[in-house]
Amino acid sequence: MKALKYFLLAVASLTIASCMGNSGEKNSIASTDGSGNPVTVYYFHGEHRCPTCIAIENETKATFEINLKKEAEEGKVELQVINADEGRNKQICEKYGVYGSSLLLVKGDKVINLTNMAFGTARRNPDKFREELSNEVKKLING
Repeated sequence: MKALKYFLLAVASLTIASCMGNSGEKNSIASTDGSGNPVTVYYFHGEHRCPTCIAIENETKATFEINLKKEAEEGKVELQVINADEGRNKQICEKYGVYGSSLLLVKGDKVINLTNMAFGTARRNPDKFREELSNEVKKLING
């Protein structure tokens, strides 16, 4: 019975680790680069996803529909959902150093990693997730 508990704990730990991808969070928010480029919100995910990974994608899309609709319509922000396990996405995954579920904001050479925030709030507090994501996007837009 103890062996089964340890086995299940190991499987759960590996599942969570594989979902997290590169979660080295970079919290520095810098002003926009003046290029006029939109903020790109990248949600990278793997082929096999846990409920939290699915919630991150769903809540990111909801943020665009609820909190960032105007900015998206004006071309100031865009969303790209990328399967990190597909070979055609290898180059962009390498560029940003991701290999699993990751949520990044990119404007020019500025990259903000919101993966830890996303994993901590998307399922348990989706309102907070949408608020934090939209606030960070708006900071980049407004510089």
